[in-house]
This record gives sequence, structure tokens and C-alpha cells, in this order.
Amino acid sequence: MMHKSLRSPSASPFLLFIMIFLVATDFSTLANIPLLRQVLGFAFLTLVPGILILHCLHLSRLVLTEKLVLSVGLSVSVVMFFGLFINWLYPLFGYDTPLATNSLLVSISILTLLLTAIAYLRNQPYPFIQSSDFKLDLREKSFLIIPFSFPFLGIMGMRLMNATDNNIVLMALFVVIPAYFTFISIKHKQVSESVYPPMILSTAVCLTLLLALRSTHIIGIDTNTEYYFFQQTFHNGHWQSIMDHPFDSCLSISILPTVYQAFMHMDSEYLFKIFYPLIFSFSPLVVYLIAKKYLSSFYASLASLFFMAQNVFLMTSASSRTTIAILFFALSVMVLFHEGLSDFAKKLLFIIFVASCLVSHYSTSYILLAVLLLTWLGISVVSRIILFRTKTSGSIQPDLNLDHNLDSLKDDTDALETITRQSLLPTYVLKKVTLSTLLVVLALLFFWYAQINEVVFKVGIDQIHNTQKSVVEFADAQSRGYGTAAALGIGIGSKDAPQILEFVFSWLTIALLVIGVLISCINYRKANGFSASPNPSSSGTSSKKLDVQFLTLILACSAVLATGVVFPYVFQNYAEDRTYCQVLTVLASFFVIGAMRTAGFLRIKWRYIVVLIALIPYFMSTTGMIYQIFNFPRSMILNSAGQDYNIKYIHEQESSAAHWLKAESSPTDLIFTDYLGGTRLISQGEIPSPVYYTIMIDLHREVNYGYIYLRYFDVTTGVLLDHNVKEQNLTNYQSSFAKRILIYDNGGSEVWR
Repeated sequence: MMHKSLRSPSASPFLLFIMIFLVATDFSTLANIPLLRQVLGFAFLTLVPGILILHCLHLSRLVLTEKLVLSVGLSVSVVMFFGLFINWLYPLFGYDTPLATNSLLVSISILTLLLTAIAYLRNQPYPFIQSSDFKLDLREKSFLIIPFSFPFLGIMGMRLMNATDNNIVLMALFVVIPAYFTFISIKHKQVSESVYPPMILSTAVCLTLLLALRSTHIIGIDTNTEYYFFQQTFHNGHWQSIMDHPFDSCLSISILPTVYQAFMHMDSEYLFKIFYPLIFSFSPLVVYLIAKKYLSSFYASLASLFFMAQNVFLMTSASSRTTIAILFFALSVMVLFHEGLSDFAKKLLFIIFVASCLVSHYSTSYILLAVLLLTWLGISVVSRIILFRTKTSGSIQPDLNLDHNLDSLKDDTDALETITRQSLLPTYVLKKVTLSTLLVVLALLFFWYAQINEVVFKVGIDQIHNTQKSVVEFADAQSRGYGTAAALGIGIGSKDAPQILEFVFSWLTIALLVIGVLISCINYRKANGFSASPNPSSSGTSSKKLDVQFLTLILACSAVLATGVVFPYVFQNYAEDRTYCQVLTVLASFFVIGAMRTAGFLRIKWRYIVVLIALIPYFMSTTGMIYQIFNFPRSMILNSAGQDYNIKYIHEQESSAAHWLKAESSPTDLIFTDYLGGTRLISQGEIPSPVYYTIMIDLHREVNYGYIYLRYFDVTTGVLLDHNVKEQNLTNYQSSFAKRILIYDNGGSEVWR
């Protein structure tokens, strides 16, 4: 042990604070102190484990924003994997409820003490947080007043909306947010870099919480089943395969919320709705940090706003497992290309985040694997070209600097910052994405999906097989996923004005993104020609440099998106907007670069104008504001009508009827309902196997056995939804009700037997 006099005391006060934090959290949990238990429990689990790991890795010299997002990602990873560890370990010693509150409290406290001891013995010479990190001058504070008000406006507006159906505050919020970013754009030369991270985080928290606060119940479709898996894990105090379902493999919806609920002890539906938005709110900060690799802080903030404007981001509460996995995907890319990390820290963090993505969501993991595979192939091809040209030129240089100077943007001194100079070496030199990297990912994926949950592995194999067969359907637009067909403009002529506007501005943003990627590729090719000779800057001014490995990653992400168009089957079982949101964590910067390049071509002096011209209408479309202007009820955040509301919103009457039916029926009884009635039964009544009565609705056959559950939409509108989510008149199926008795009716939901 190191002599005490030789140990640097600078980190000791911070570690002492961690101990006090641990004691306060444990006490509030055991004493069940309202509010304090929830606040301390969430903060402790979300920050402390990750902070201690970073401390152990001597990463305290990173900037505060980097430490924050890494701490959150590592903490969530620790909660999942440590929960899995004790879930497997404790039963060996006869303890069958390892995920019970007392077990988790003691186990995580011991883990925290162990990590704190390691951090202390590692003798970290730098404090993790310094007071200077939070010092802002008067000007900086004034810039943050408005964004700090966004979450409060969102909460107030949603309370008003839920109580009176008045969306005026929410509509004002959706105007104020783009107006504020426009103001920041105009004043960006006066805005310091320290303003952007809190501005982005505050905006993200506001936008993700809106849907979560829209109802007292779960919101969405798949999220109802996700919530059921969480409930079963929490009640059983043990994680195991429940339904032989792909969701069994997603620790993000089972062990993760179970640990948080054990510490926080709050209404389970509220925890499940609010937890994921709060965690995913850090993802725009990761996008911001990735974008800062080659953009100024201001333009990186616009890239993060573009990411926040995506429908998947706004619907976080309805996509629990997906959003957690996307966060880990973004963190994996961030650490892989971070120049301030040691090789050991980079490899360790990359493995942790990749493994966390794998156990969070299967489809996101397959996309991660595809991106890494394409990146490795691209780098390998380019490396061999470089090696061949180096040999033929007769000069072999050990350090082949292939940085690219973006001359087209060098005249905008505020737009660009210097990228750390990278080297692309021949294949015998280690690269960021190597064959060993791929083998590690494949090994983790095979272990988790082939050995732990075979259902997901079989689904992946079937998906690849069906995608190969779908090559022949390339020209058949109707064979593509619904979202892909809509994105291609199929049937747009019959749509209303707001849908046409959203289509136009969506494709405008995509066009600018493509321009950004293509211009970067073309300029890189012209500047370097895939030769071994470095490309010296023609001027001594600060210039922008894009390394070929990151460019290859960009092309890999673009190829994944293009695959969904080329091969129709790919996005039939996985929403393409989720894939777009996932790769946009990397590609968002190129939307900004494409807009800036377009502004330069049009000789527009203030290049941010083109970014805003595309981004603000797009934001207004995805949030539903344009639809409101045309009196078209699309967003359930702003309306209590429309398809989105009818599908995803659970009424109190539906919940009450589901609870009653759970008590009335036996596990062997068949319960028939329409296409979306099952989502209410599984989340509200914990009835895992309701039967969608395809026989009655789609085949028009009489059903005279079991129960029939009618949800609010069925009762109030007199229609049922078929498997295509199309409305069918209830009067067409009266024969199935003729010999039944109405045994439950609360004015908004019915049960027939």
C-alpha cells in the first residue's frame, strides 16, 4: 500500500462526499422518506457507479460534459449487469429473490464501497469535479434563463392539457424552443462554449417528458408489453424467461427498472414512463460531443437539436428498450473515436457500452454489428489501397497522415474547430475498428442471443434469410415497410397539406445530410487521392480535418439506411425511424455541414440561416405544430383525438376494466379483444395472453366462447380495429354478441361473456 504521505489528498473530499451520498440514499430508502427517497435513489443509481469507474480509470481530466454522459452510461450499465450477476449468483446459495429491495440495497452498497476503495487506492491526483466547472458569468447565466424554463413550461402545459384539453401553453413552448435557438444562432459569437451543454440537456428533458406526462398510464404499443416484463421481474424478485419472447433478452425493461423501483418505491407506471426519458435526455449531449469532433460548439448544438426533432426522440416513453440501446450505441461510437482516452480505457468502455447495447435491444444490436462490419470492411479496403500505392511509389512511411482539410468551410471561422489529427495506417497497424473488435462483438452477441435467448437469435437468422429473398422485390414498392413507402412519397398526392409539408421538409433535411456526406467524401478523395502522401495545409490558419476512419463509419451508417430502401424486407419488422434515429447520432453533423455547404454555394453570408430554414419547419412538423395550424389532430401531446391518441392513450375506464377482468377470469380463459385491446390487458391487468379475435373481425366468423373486452375507443365510437389498424364497424359483428351477457360496463369499457 502506498504511504499515506505520498497520497494526493485532492480527490479525498469528493470520495467522502460519495460515502455521505451512499449513507443518505440507504437511509432514505430504509426509512421510506417521500420525495427524498425518489430523488436520491435516482441520482445515486444514475451517477455514482459511473463516476467511481471513471475515477478508477483516471479519467478525471475529461471535460465535464464528457464525464457526465460517460457516468450516466456506465451507471446504467453497472445497474443492469450487476443486477444480472446477483440474479445468477444468489440462487446458488438458496436465496431465490436476489432482486428484492433489501438484497439490492445491501449488494449495491457493498459494490459502491468496493469501487470507492479502488478509486482511493488508485490515487487519482485530480478531483472529479471542480468548482470552476460550474462557474458562469452573468452573460452566460442570462443565456440559460430561457432554456431552464422549458421543463417547467412543459410540466405546466401538460397539466393544463390533461385537465382542460387546452394546449395553448404547449403550442407556445413549441414556438419558443425554435425561437430561442434562432436567437442563439444570431448571437452565437457572444455565447461561450459552457452555455451549450446545459442548454441542450434542459431542452432534451423538456421534450422527452411531454409524452410521459400526457397520461397517468403507460403510453404506446410495445411499451405495454415491456411494462409487463418489468412488473413480473419486480414482483418475482428474480429475472427469468417469462414468455419465450424476444423481450426476455432485454435487461433494459426488466432488471434495469426493477433496481430503480427497489430504491425509489414510486408508482410503477410513472417510474416506467419517466425513467427512460430522463436517461435518454443525455443522448443529445452525446450527439453534441460527437459533432464537436469537427464542428464548433454552436453548430454542434444545432446538430443535437436536429436529433431531438426526431419522432423517436419525442416518443421516448413509447420506445423504452430502443432508446436505451440507442444511447449505448452513441456512447460506443463516442469512446471509439475519442482521442483523449488511453487505449485500455477506450477498449474497456467500448466493450461495456457494446455489451450494454446488446442486452438492451436486439434489433439495435444487429444494426450496431452491421455498422461495425461495414466500417471494418471499408477501412480494410482503403488501407490496402494505401499500402499498394505506397509500395509502388517506393516510399514507405510509418505514419501515414491522411487528414483532410475542408477548404470549403475554412472561411467560416466560427463554424469549424480543429479535429485531432488522425492517421490511417496500413493493415498491419492497429486501427480503431479491427477484426478483433468485430470478433468481440460477435462473441458477445452469440453468447447472449444464441445461448441465453434463442428466440432472438432465430429471429435474426430469419431476418437475414428473408432479406436475401426480398432482393427480387426491389421494384415492388408495396412490399416495403409502411414507413419506407411513406418516406418515398408513395400516396403523397392523396395526403393533406400538413402531411405534404412534413414530407417536403423531411426530405429537405435528408437531402442536406446526403450533401454533407457526399461533399466530405468528394473533397477527401480530391485532397488525398488515397495516397500515402500527407496533405499539408495551404495556410497556417486553424483548419478542419476529417480522418478516413470516421468517414468510413459515416458511409457505413449511410449504407445501413440505404439498405432499407434496396431490400424491402429489412424494415418490415423494425421501424425505419428507429434505425434513422440510431445512425443519426453519428450523421446529424453532416446535416449541418450539408446546410453550410449549400449556404456557401448560394453565397449566403450567415450559413446558419440555411440550417434553420430546414430545421425549424421540420421541428414544427414532428412536434405536431404544423398539423395544429391546419386543425389536423395528429400529435397526442396536443390533442385528445386522432389516430395517435386512439391507439396509444389508455383511459382510466380501460384500466379499471382490465383489473376487474383479471380478478374475474382464470388463466385458462380466452379473452378476445381488438387489435390494440391486448395492450391494455397486458399492462393494466397483467393478463399476458389476450386473444386478438382475427376469426371474428378478419374472417367474419361467430365467436361464442370466452370473454370479449372492449376498450374505450371501441365503446365510444362503435368500431373495432383489425390487424391493419383499420376501423371496422361494430354492428357487423353483432352475431358474436347475441348470445353473450354484458357483465361489466363502466361507461368507457365493457366486458362480455
